[in-house]
Amino acid sequence: MTAFSLTNARIVLEDNVMTGSLTVEDGRITDIRDSAAHHKDAIDFEGDYLIPGLIDVHTDNLEKHMEPRPGVDWPALPGLFSHDAQMIAGGITTVLNALSIGSFHGSKPGRRHTLLRAATLLADDKNRRDLRAEHLLHLRCEVSSPDVVDALEEYIGNPLIKMISVMDHTPGQRQWRNVDKWRQFHSKDGLSEQQMLERLDAMKENQDLHANPNRVEVVKRCHHLGVTLASHDDTTLEHIAEAQAEGIRVSEFPCTLDAAKAARDAGMLTVMGGPNVVMGGSHSGNVSALELVEHDLLDGLASDYVPSSMLNAAFHLPERADITLPQAIRTVTSGPADMLNMADRGRIQEGLRADLLRVHTTNDAPVVVTVWREGKRVH
Repeated sequence: MTAFSLTNARIVLEDNVMTGSLTVEDGRITDIRDSAAHHKDAIDFEGDYLIPGLIDVHTDNLEKHMEPRPGVDWPALPGLFSHDAQMIAGGITTVLNALSIGSFHGSKPGRRHTLLRAATLLADDKNRRDLRAEHLLHLRCEVSSPDVVDALEEYIGNPLIKMISVMDHTPGQRQWRNVDKWRQFHSKDGLSEQQMLERLDAMKENQDLHANPNRVEVVKRCHHLGVTLASHDDTTLEHIAEAQAEGIRVSEFPCTLDAAKAARDAGMLTVMGGPNVVMGGSHSGNVSALELVEHDLLDGLASDYVPSSMLNAAFHLPERADITLPQAIRTVTSGPADMLNMADRGRIQEGLRADLLRVHTTNDAPVVVTVWREGKRVH
């Protein structure tokens, strides 16, 4: 039996912060108390915070490591290990790697093969033993794509899939309802005005032909798999009504306050991006995550495109919104755990997995000092 104790820690529980000690045995939390540890070899936290390991339901970070520059096909396994190290450094012990399913205008040639290769690497037991975080999958299905259903079939049966989202990035609606914002975002693609107009027309045509029937098929397959289903970039009340009718549980990155309110009324959970909090707003002009916090509409945060954003966002929320530190930490721990029905983690509670972080704050910034996953030190 492996056991160790931590002492003199500010332990962030679900509803309060307690100075005390904690004991881990065989990868599980076995004792929490508001006094010093009895063991003379207990690790002295010197007043640092002890919080649960972060749970990230959506990161695009893996793809960046597979193709660090346009046209650079980086060796897959070193890319995976580099990505893993970055997640652990951000305090993330459970990560859902978001893979875009279905091609669309502006997507990179060969992207489908690259992402499938990444999923295959993650499914290999040997690779998983070498990874420090627990890596799972979040499939993001672009319903306006002609090939999304066929592409999804390539992943069916993969046990790592824990979330699937339905999304539609056609300009003129949802995230890109402001077409000028879409054009600004894609100005780096180097298209002429005529080429930009042709891309717009082609994307709208694909949506007209494919979005509705593909969404029906994707939702049906998701329910068959029994995984958490999310609706991406909900903007209108109609979007929420559609998601509710489909049995969707999570509204991922709602674009408007009205949509977030409707999602709460419909019994759905909401998740926003950590960068939205850190930067003080959405890069595409949508609703601020801080505004959702102010209306008690935020259930979780994801790293999205910056792994360190979750921890930074959680520690900055109490000073930017009228909530406590335990409430803020819940958005990156127990909140995401509840979305994924993972009852074994996300809280500091006796009997749960010892996914734990030692966090030191310096100059108002949180720094990950030590990480344990299932009681094993991994950082």
